[in-house]
Formats: sequence, C-alpha cells, structure tokens
Amino acid sequence: MIYQQAEEAYDYLLEKAAEYHIDVKWKHFSPYTPPGSSYEYRRVVMNLNWHRPKEIIFQFAHELAHVIHGDHGDVVYYHASFTGKESVEYKANVGAVELLVPFYCQEVDRECANSANFMEVFDVPNYLTDVVNKQIHDYYVV
Repeated sequence: MIYQQAEEAYDYLLEKAAEYHIDVKWKHFSPYTPPGSSYEYRRVVMNLNWHRPKEIIFQFAHELAHVIHGDHGDVVYYHASFTGKESVEYKANVGAVELLVPFYCQEVDRECANSANFMEVFDVPNYLTDVVNKQIHDYYVV
C-alpha cells in the first residue's frame, strides 16, 4: 500500500510540476548528492540514486515548493538543519506538505485520514507533525 501511494504521488507531483511550468530532471548521481531546484530556470533536479529512496517523494515536493514559492538562488538539499519557522528550508517543507496532503486525502474518508500514516508514507520529518495535522484537518473543513 505504501509503495503504491508513493508511485501515485510521483505521477501527481509530475502533474503539479507541469501545472506550474516546472521542468523536472531525474539523473543518476552519487547516492549522497542531494536534489536541487532553481526558480530562475524553473527546474528541479532529482537524484535517482539517493541513498534513502523512501525520501524521494517528499524531496521532490520540497524542491517543487522552492520553485512555486519563488525562492531565489539555487537551492540544494531539503534536509538542512532546522533553523526555525522562518527559514527557507522549513517553508519549503511546509510547501511540500501542502502539495502532498490533497493527494493523500483525495480518496481517504475524513475519519480514516491519519497523519502518522501520511508522515510514514512520505518520510516527513517529525518536527512537521503539527503542520501535517493542520493541513489534513483543513483539507476536510473546507
């Protein structure tokens, strides 16, 4: 089930990239070469060989969020140390959650929506638990 959700999320995020006119490149790099994005070129570059494959979908959403939010400069590596809610990396992580929650919730009844499951499926960092809970709650309220 988790693998299937991740596969479907990949397709969903590719659709989002097209919607926002973001070019996505998937390349084979060293397993420790992080993904990156460029607002100027409206491009995201993802590493197919990432040493923790379970993180790739959240990384992809995170990099898309950088471009969608207009983060200037080439931005690399979504797992930068947490430096507070005003940091560009924190905001991109929130943007990633915002991108993924509608996908996750679209076929899940409100009473079955589970933030712990969401976080496991997409390997969301634990410090974003409150963000995930709020986004899932808001999805069903609206």
